Amino acid sequence: MMAIVANGKRDQRGGDRRLPRMEGAADGQDMPGWSGRIMAWLRVAAQLVAIQLLMVAGTVLGLVVAGLGPALVAGGSLLARIVAGDATDALWRDFWSLYRAQFRRAAIVTAPLVAILGLSWYELLVLLSHGTDTVAAVMAGALIAVGLYVLAGLAYVPAVLRRYADPAGRSLRFVALAPLLSPLTALACMVTMSAAIVIGLRFLPAFLVAGLSVPVLLTGLLVDRWLDKLDARADSEAGRG
Repeated sequence: MMAIVANGKRDQRGGDRRLPRMEGAADGQDMPGWSGRIMAWLRVAAQLVAIQLLMVAGTVLGLVVAGLGPALVAGGSLLARIVAGDATDALWRDFWSLYRAQFRRAAIVTAPLVAILGLSWYELLVLLSHGTDTVAAVMAGALIAVGLYVLAGLAYVPAVLRRYADPAGRSLRFVALAPLLSPLTALACMVTMSAAIVIGLRFLPAFLVAGLSVPVLLTGLLVDRWLDKLDARADSEAGRG
């Protein structure tokens, strides 16, 4: 299974490199003391909210099944730039540019995952409504496990599609196997995504403000760390070869 990683192609446009710092980016670092830090945090918060709204709009535009993947990749790329200290000053333009560029590949990768997640959720609701015996409880547990695994797979999508330029089929195979190859990372992604869902159900305003951008940001950090290790290992093996 590790051959999947070794055969992955780096994005020739610099996919896994940090983007160059934008000239004239007003991020509050030129302001002294606590006022500069507050301005920087306010700018980050504003970008999180804006990226959240753009991801929701992109998902709706693609009728959820086809739109979620491109929205996650475009939003995840902009969130990664915030982490790298290179937050964009053209959110609208950059988001939709990435959305269009990644639409076909991201939609192909995520559509099966979204379909499985939706079917699992529907079957779980049916079991909870009509099933009361032990078999129903076991099946409900299995459906929950499938749903969590698919959520973890979706968490890998933004970083994988941002860093590598492999075709959709190979990318889907990698995303489907990635949680098995990195169980600790997958578990952390499951916990993060599940916590976001629970908080969103209890505090809907918080979910509407940043309930999608924050978990995508956090899971992106986790997945990027794992992918960095895989890239370093692949480069080391290539150097020895």
